[in-house]
Amino acid sequence: MKAAAALRAIVLVLLVAALALPVWRTRTGALAPAWLADARTLEARSDSLLVGRAPPAIARASTEAPTARELELLAAASRRAPLYAALPRNAATVQAQPPARALSGRAAAVGFRVHGAPGDSVRVRVADETGVLDSVAVRLDPSGAASGAFRVRPPRAGWREWTVDAGGQTVRTGAWVDSAEPPRVLVRAGFPHWESKFVVRALEESGAVVETAFDLGRGQSVAAGGGTATPERLARVDAAVVLDATPVGEGERRVMADWAASRGGGVLLVGGQGGARAFGVAADAGQARAVDGPAVAWTLPPELAALPADRVRSAATVYGAVRPGTAVGATAGGGAVLALRPLGRGRAAALGLTETWRWRMEAGRIVEHREFWRALVDWLASAPRDPLTIQLPEPVAPAGARRELIVYAAPDAAAEVPALIVRSPGRGTDTLALAADPARAGVLRAAFVPADTGLYTVAFAGRGTSAAFRATAGTGAAEDGWARLAMIAGASGGRLLPADSLRGAMQRLTPAGASDGSRLPLAALLFGAVLLAAAAEWAIRRLRGAA
Repeated sequence: MKAAAALRAIVLVLLVAALALPVWRTRTGALAPAWLADARTLEARSDSLLVGRAPPAIARASTEAPTARELELLAAASRRAPLYAALPRNAATVQAQPPARALSGRAAAVGFRVHGAPGDSVRVRVADETGVLDSVAVRLDPSGAASGAFRVRPPRAGWREWTVDAGGQTVRTGAWVDSAEPPRVLVRAGFPHWESKFVVRALEESGAVVETAFDLGRGQSVAAGGGTATPERLARVDAAVVLDATPVGEGERRVMADWAASRGGGVLLVGGQGGARAFGVAADAGQARAVDGPAVAWTLPPELAALPADRVRSAATVYGAVRPGTAVGATAGGGAVLALRPLGRGRAAALGLTETWRWRMEAGRIVEHREFWRALVDWLASAPRDPLTIQLPEPVAPAGARRELIVYAAPDAAAEVPALIVRSPGRGTDTLALAADPARAGVLRAAFVPADTGLYTVAFAGRGTSAAFRATAGTGAAEDGWARLAMIAGASGGRLLPADSLRGAMQRLTPAGASDGSRLPLAALLFGAVLLAAAAEWAIRRLRGAA
């Protein structure tokens, strides 16, 4: 009897251990990327991908075109982990990203990402209804990808579409363009000089409305109301440009910084002005140096335009360091010569090049000089001022499939978000249910199914149109599947990779000692031990004649 009791105790201990071990390992052990060999594997593992601990990445290894069901599951799973997918060599794809915020007459960016054979050179073009707007040749990196963006300037408000073509593959994207007047700019300068003259001329040629305030010193100024940037004067403009050597006091700087942060304006500080603490751009006042055009390395947001690498020499203030939260747009002479940052609801920038007029007058780059200044002013004047923003990851897509909308709410607006209304091409309306994203504060999600082709507009109740979606007739299943897969992967933080590179990429993302959660040898051994102990007890009872 003692042997039977002992065996029962062993059976119970092993059974509890076998049941508890998977839970303990799942909660404490590191996870490996989820490897999905085919659609059947995805379906079998869908529950573990959508609930519980998220893996560090999801890898779709199949080179077959994804089905609608696969895309639906992968889109849901990719909200929790970045998606990487294998791309066959003969399935080159191009993905287009719409402008984040488009305003009529102002610069915006249409992004693209191309996937194909590593090392290939591809010509990428962007076009609208008027024809080809721009093109660029890109070379795919060792992972088979290349990305970039085109600067566009929508001429009018309303729905706008662009076509991106790469190697014979085309994709369409679009955006709702909000109405905007030409930017109103205040140019603050000291005694008139070549830079102030040609900055004002470039902006006026581009269509901007310019107000000048020249401070001549000793209380003398050339401007109605004096040379100081007062709150009343700033209320009339969208952006302010403070040129180098302009006599600006600390009080005036604070007024401009408060105006930008609270009213959504933009301030550009040129030369030694860039070190002003109130704006938090450059960490120092910079050093005066001469900079050659070819020595300037540009790393601009796609909405901005660079000056050409011509053989001109400009005086410059080189900033040795920038403050946290500031992006460097150009470097030269061992430091930054253009720095950009958000400032409350507005934007601020510091430009170290103090003689941009030399590109215009010495190199003859009139158009480029004009576009440089107009794009910079557009960026400063176009900070998002609405606390609620709607984004459609796929603004142009076939009808009949579920489409997602994302609402980004500022902290002070997240508690009271108006109803979200969708108006269909037949002019019928529908109210969408918004659900908070548990993983991202201030992010809400909604979805709808466009049944008919045509333009669907999206707006908050009581407001004008904020976004739009155009439902098209269906395309080829394989072509649309790869295009959607590329978009889902890019939105998640992953990307498409050549099929022979996917496993290596996942190995680099695998933590030491990680498990994929699908095979637990120790638990299987424990369960086998339970069966052996149970069989032993049964044999002992039979030998003793017990029931």
